[in-house]
Amino acid sequence: MIAWMIVIIILLLILAFPVGIDTAYGADARFLKLKLGPFRKTLLPRIKKESKQKEKQQKEPDKKEDQPKKKKRLSLDDILTLAEIALDAIHRFRIHLSVDRFHMHWIAASADPYAAVQQYGRINALLGVMQAKAHTALKIRDEDVRTELDLTKEHPVVEIRLILSIQIWEILLIGLCAGAAGARWILKKKRKERIAAAVANTERSTQDGEL
Repeated sequence: MIAWMIVIIILLLILAFPVGIDTAYGADARFLKLKLGPFRKTLLPRIKKESKQKEKQQKEPDKKEDQPKKKKRLSLDDILTLAEIALDAIHRFRIHLSVDRFHMHWIAASADPYAAVQQYGRINALLGVMQAKAHTALKIRDEDVRTELDLTKEHPVVEIRLILSIQIWEILLIGLCAGAAGARWILKKKRKERIAAAVANTERSTQDGEL
């Protein structure tokens, strides 16, 4: 009986242990660190692994390898949909992630001034929608979000710093909820792709029959 009590206490302590991430993206710093209580463990960048891969490529320049299949990249709409699924999962369980810091500075820019203005407007519109949902599901302690428009630059400049904390049991609940919602979204998306492909094949066969 005492042994089971000890096991249960240990499990409860593990589930209540605070973890999180500390990440930055920008010209000056790009890293991803795992927070384990007061400690930090760097996950990215993996300098040693990258250097070994470069050395291997230099040693075998003539070796021909099969080109890997190109993976479908997520569109901006897909990324926003996944972000909404995660926020909805957090809000559904009334769980509040503790965001210790969220700083973002986005300078909209493009070689085409008209495209830069469009980018600036779209980013502000998206941030307005996402911030409203984020503040209902997250507990943000330090927030600084700024956007600017620069018609002299050819590429946008983005600086992001994010530090958040959560307990392990909260991760499990969010993962279960978000996983179910994500699976439904993937199935729905694949169904739409199959329907679109079937319609395209039907139209193609009709055109071939008329010819």
